[in-house]
Formats: sequence, structure tokens, C-alpha cells
Amino acid sequence: MQESEYWESFKSGEVNGLEALYGQYYQSLANYGCKFTHDDVCIEESIQDLFRRLWQNREWVHHATAVKQYLYHSFRRILLGKLDYGADAYNEAPDEQVPFELQLKDEHPLFSGERMSALLHRAQHLLGSMAHRQREILFLRYYEGLSHDEVAEVMNMHITGVSRLMYRTLDHLRNKACNFSLLTLLYLLRQS
Repeated sequence: MQESEYWESFKSGEVNGLEALYGQYYQSLANYGCKFTHDDVCIEESIQDLFRRLWQNREWVHHATAVKQYLYHSFRRILLGKLDYGADAYNEAPDEQVPFELQLKDEHPLFSGERMSALLHRAQHLLGSMAHRQREILFLRYYEGLSHDEVAEVMNMHITGVSRLMYRTLDHLRNKACNFSLLTLLYLLRQS
């Protein structure tokens, strides 16, 4: 079964459809949540709230053409609400008010020891020089593989805003990277 079939199954009142979606997306949502906060309890509660609300409102939840996008958007809204970045406050807040942290893993077969340590240090420095929203858009686009439209939905932005933010983010990385390969950074991000 595919996620759209699980979605339709859950919408028709079959709990195993919801369980399948939960099993398929739990780890990804938890990973996304830990970029906003290290409070595992808050992340867990937000995921539980998301799936509880889905079940309770299954008759009114619209047909999601992109299930992953819908779940990420809803989870983000719930989590930011719990972290006191509610929808109203968040829309008026500057981009930097909502933290988003990326940590790169230090395991790779091509790079070991000092070389990997140096690459990770430079990559972390580059990521640290970026705004939180820039880190989030890189994560959603290159780690989660979401399209610009899907990123716009998750981050509650217009598609033109996503395109501009992505352009500014990649331009910032190009300017700050000097001789550090942007492709290496994106690869390291993808492995995180």
C-alpha cells in the first residue's frame, strides 16, 4: 500500500490506515522536531497530538494530495504552538525567532579522522552563519526532498517567498564557502 491508500483507509475510519501513516512518518517527524527543540517529550506529545487530531477530525480533514507535506505542515504548527511560537505570533515574528538547528554526522567512508573533522567543522561553521529559516529550508529541500511547493506549504510561505529564500540561502553559502564545495555541504546535510 502507498501513503495515499493509507490516507484513504484512515479517512474511511480504518485505524490500521492511521497506524500505517504513524509508523511510516514517526521517525521523520521526530527528526524534524529535534531541529526545533531538544525537548523529546514536547516532540513526542506533538506527534501524538497530530495523529490524535487527525483521527478525531478524519471526517473533516480534506483529501491530501501530498500526505508528507500535510503531515509536516500540521506537525510544525502543533510543535511551534507548544513551544510558544503560535500561528499568530509566528506570522508576525522575525524569521530568527524560531530556532532551527542542524547537526551533521561525523561518519563517512570517504573521509576519516582529521579530514572528516575539518569538513564537519567548516560545514557547521557555514550552517551557523545562516538564519534559522535558511537552515530549515535547506533541511526540507535537500534532506526531506520536498519540492518548492511542498516547502511553501510546510513553512506557511508563498512559493515565490520559498524561491527567494532558497536563492538567498544558496547565494549566502556560495559567498561564505570560499573554496568549500557547496556540493559537499549538501551531501553532508543529506546524510544527517
